[in-house]
Amino acid sequence: MISSFFKCNLSQPIHQLIRPRPRPKRILQRPWTKYNLNPHQISQLQQQGSLPKMEKRIRSSDSNRSINPPNDFEITFLGTSAGKPTIQRNPSSLALRMDGQIWMFDCGEATTHQIMRTNLKPSNVTKIFITHLHGDHVLGLISFLSHIGDRADADLTSKNQHPFCDPSEVVEIFGPSGIREFVRSTLRLTKTHSLLKIKVNELLRYSKDQVYTPSLSNPTGSGRLWHNEILGEDIWSDQNGLWKDVIPINQCGVSVSAAPIQHTIDCVGYLLTEANRREKFDMVKLKPILEQHADEIKQMGFKVLPAILSQLEKTRKPISFSTGVTLQPPRLSIRGRRVMILGDTCDPSAMVSLVERDPEFQSIDLLVHESTGTVVPDAHERKQEDCQSESQVASKMRERGHSTSFMAGQFAHRVRATRLVLNHLGGKFPAPQAALCPSKAFPPFPSSSSSSPSSSVCAQSSIIDDQNAVKIVHAEVWKKFEEIEPGRRAKIVDELGWLKAVENDALQGWRAAARNRTLPQSRASNLPAQPLVSVAYDFLQFKVPRPDPHS
Repeated sequence: MISSFFKCNLSQPIHQLIRPRPRPKRILQRPWTKYNLNPHQISQLQQQGSLPKMEKRIRSSDSNRSINPPNDFEITFLGTSAGKPTIQRNPSSLALRMDGQIWMFDCGEATTHQIMRTNLKPSNVTKIFITHLHGDHVLGLISFLSHIGDRADADLTSKNQHPFCDPSEVVEIFGPSGIREFVRSTLRLTKTHSLLKIKVNELLRYSKDQVYTPSLSNPTGSGRLWHNEILGEDIWSDQNGLWKDVIPINQCGVSVSAAPIQHTIDCVGYLLTEANRREKFDMVKLKPILEQHADEIKQMGFKVLPAILSQLEKTRKPISFSTGVTLQPPRLSIRGRRVMILGDTCDPSAMVSLVERDPEFQSIDLLVHESTGTVVPDAHERKQEDCQSESQVASKMRERGHSTSFMAGQFAHRVRATRLVLNHLGGKFPAPQAALCPSKAFPPFPSSSSSSPSSSVCAQSSIIDDQNAVKIVHAEVWKKFEEIEPGRRAKIVDELGWLKAVENDALQGWRAAARNRTLPQSRASNLPAQPLVSVAYDFLQFKVPRPDPHS
């Protein structure tokens, strides 16, 4: 009798019979992961009898969690240089401030120094997203963690708090395979000690032959956890190679998904999707209904009548009265903002698959795309080798895994971006502030106490207009430009003309894609006439506007 173990369809190829089964998207939750603690810290709290109290707090916070999109969506570029740092530009990093928390994308060297020169508070950084492991994107990570860790140690000491008393006090790091090993080995070799808790999550790819590629570092490996490290997650891609909802939308009102983009090493791009906003209550219609059922509302435990509306908005469950009247939660019909942030790439096509899977997708409100190379016009030549055709520059960039501004404009058309910010620029492209202040890299950044638009650096559709007249809104910078002698002004305008050339090249790419009709006609009707294009520079700061409610 043949054992059931050997019963199989022998017509199948042998490699299909022995192929390992796909692993789940995430590892099974260990008992300590919900506390954001490692096993040693859990045992300490068990000895102190503090674990039940913490578990009660976690259950309470989870039950009260609701989708509340952030009011602020403010981008600050901390580093915009391609590869090595220059006097004018720092290696790659940008910060996204959403109300009280900050998410950082990449952390090149000296990012700590850069963020200290802004109105951002480093200790408010709760999540760090790494696109790839090239040095200009990660070499500032450990020093930044050490900096905010020192601040956390001081705060805990001054408040006499136990370092493990708050499960929310943890910095999460997301990145491709190898980021966990990089963080652990660097912390271990540099003997960096801190009470700040970190949690490293790796985005692992699902290969074409349906077999998962192994992680470079096992999250449960013996002796691998650093003393302040929380057990992270292995986040596996789906069979299409995409990471959907790496951060779910019900955590903070913004979801994060990722997709692999083509570079010389593993690299990912991130898509941030804000939750749809609710419509406002029609108080003209609701007021008589609330007054009619005032006694019943008070019997439900609401001391004031409007409190039931807050409950309705929070739980989003209909509330029925004895008269048969039912209050429905407001519709979530106001589309949330969408931001796409890419790492170094010569082909981010997988991001298109990511957005097209969203049935509510209409457009990208902000696309941050690299622009390492650009065709330089003859009027702005500095070196003979700079005068190259678009095909020559594009071919050279593709060999190095990078993009031109023309390619960035083409991709902006594919994802229907309404605004394109060009990042990761080569060293020959100056920063506008540095051009006006050659003696030092940048003018003083506006203080956080100043909130007027005229006193902060904001994004413009171009650095200079078509008549080569400098258009910079920072009052301090403009004042210094007026004080410069006319001969120097001409040189500055010529330098800034390079940035104008980058923006124009991106617009040419967008128009070329539009002529080729890369979008179906049904979708092209929602496309803007052309996107606003800006060249990024260090300390460029602006708020991502909300989409038109009628769009």
